[in-house]
Amino acid sequence: MQPFLSSIDTWIFDLDLTLYGPEANIMAQVRDRIALFVERYFQIGSDEAHVVRHTYWKKYGTTLGGLMAEHQLEPHGYLDFVHDVDMSLLQPAAGLRALIEALPGRKLIFTNADAPYAERVLAARGLDNLFEDIFDIHRMKHMPKPTPASYDALCAELAIDPSGALFVEDSAHNLAPAKALGMTTIWVNYDAETDSSDTEHFVDHEIADLTEWLSAIHSLESTT
Repeated sequence: MQPFLSSIDTWIFDLDLTLYGPEANIMAQVRDRIALFVERYFQIGSDEAHVVRHTYWKKYGTTLGGLMAEHQLEPHGYLDFVHDVDMSLLQPAAGLRALIEALPGRKLIFTNADAPYAERVLAARGLDNLFEDIFDIHRMKHMPKPTPASYDALCAELAIDPSGALFVEDSAHNLAPAKALGMTTIWVNYDAETDSSDTEHFVDHEIADLTEWLSAIHSLESTT
């Protein structure tokens, strides 16, 4: 593993399933809230609502994208509803905070969620007031990752030189546009059985745990 700290000046983190693990069950709650919103919006049954949710997600990248494109939905109320989830399973992560805090340079969040929800997640994890900025779905003009234009907007608005930036994500396909821009890419792959052979051209490093990996690179740098 090559030293990172001297070559990276901007550390970009995804939020969900990157700054916490799948055991917190947050995303399952969000998916259920999305389906419930769809059920009520269209006055349809639960099973049909999940089909609509999944169909829009596959076609537009998010269910919200489909609702906006095909039904002119106003996004703020939708996001407030689907993000009204129980954060109690998220535990403070003092070790992770210390490791991120010790990284040299800028620390940013790049998320398909909105900033108010991201702030709640960060607070629950004890990671609040740690990141310079949260580049959220509204600032992406509701074009979610992996839409390349949103990566361009992130870099332009926040004056990021991609060659000195590192992006950490749990969704491998979201790393492809970052790699195309010249970022170093880190895939947090919680499923050790997932075949990663088709990601080799845009994933620089595959890890299983963010805290362990950050600890390792800090240790590596201290001995070089």
